[in-house]
Amino acid sequence: MKIIIRLFFFLVVTTLIVSCESQKYISVVVVNEQTKEPLDSVFIKVMAGRNGDYTKNEDQGYTNSNGKFETYMMVGCVGGCYDIKINYSKENFKLIETINQIQDTVFLNPNNK
Repeated sequence: MKIIIRLFFFLVVTTLIVSCESQKYISVVVVNEQTKEPLDSVFIKVMAGRNGDYTKNEDQGYTNSNGKFETYMMVGCVGGCYDIKINYSKENFKLIETINQIQDTVFLNPNNK
């Protein structure tokens, strides 16, 4: 009977730990605010973490010729969900930084010198 109770406890704990892990699909299109045209080669850095420490998970890359960037991020853990911080940057455009604001379309404004 003790073996059955221990096995049951082990299975419940393992299931809880595994079920708390989750991924989030992130897909965004970056557009020039003035021209409404998609922007290619926008550098996007996606970071996950808590309490200002965004080193738990990270991905980065560039938008394609259609302004699109896609990734999967681990956003859940045993202690709770991570915050998602995203930076969008391109030369001659204003940097955008968001926290927990995952949008389908992001508009970058050109730097007006």
